[in-house]
Amino acid sequence: MSIITLTSDYGNKDYFISAVKGYLISNLISTKIIDISHEITPFHIGECAYILRNSYPFYPSKTIHIIGLDSENEKSKKHIIAKVDKQYFIGTDGGLFSLVFQNRKIEKIIEINFNEQIKESTFPMLNVFAKIACEIINGKKIEEFGVLTHSFIYNKQSKPIIKIDNDKRRKTIVAEVIYIDRFGNIITNVSKKFFEENIDKQAFTIILRRNQKIDVISNKYSDVGEGNMLAIFNSANLLEISIMRRNTSETGANLLLGIEEKDNILIDY
Repeated sequence: MSIITLTSDYGNKDYFISAVKGYLISNLISTKIIDISHEITPFHIGECAYILRNSYPFYPSKTIHIIGLDSENEKSKKHIIAKVDKQYFIGTDGGLFSLVFQNRKIEKIIEINFNEQIKESTFPMLNVFAKIACEIINGKKIEEFGVLTHSFIYNKQSKPIIKIDNDKRRKTIVAEVIYIDRFGNIITNVSKKFFEENIDKQAFTIILRRNQKIDVISNKYSDVGEGNMLAIFNSANLLEISIMRRNTSETGANLLLGIEEKDNILIDY
């Protein structure tokens, strides 16, 4: 059975995703269609990349991922098909793919070359991407859709910075908030590997806003009592700040601490 996933910023209120699914169902037999997310913040490349990067590795080879984010064809943003990890990704290259495929081997990138009528489409997720997905499943090679290219538009991924205070013989990791999930959990760009390589078993203090500090990494959320704050490496192996069982948009860690995406969090050690 073939698998197609859909990811977009269209939400679920309007007809857009239903139309895409209707087209796919009408043109394919025995294909499973899976929604990754349609609640991406509009035009938010970083958010979309985080979700795709941490979901696609669990899909089997030959899965086709259709991405409807800021998808109109422009001179500076081309429609492409990327083959990575034996899977296919169809979408607009506005810097998204360089964030999704960090340190991954890119097997092939095709710049889609459709006729002018299709290029002018205001709904390429349906009129271009879904059409191509159907043709790939029916046996068409991706090289037939356009020309081979060798790189994505580069969108720099933020990395933690280490600052050294020689007078105090202390170091500080300057982390950046890269994502806030629906529970209000604060995800940073500090990986478990980076943390262990630099801090190891040294004492440390995570410094947050509103005079909040954390000096231990929890193994699971329930290590602290309900309503208490914790730091944990999440399933993506990134440092996350959370508040136990604060799972609504009104009481998440981000709102209680006044922290937003791109804000900095300091780790002294």
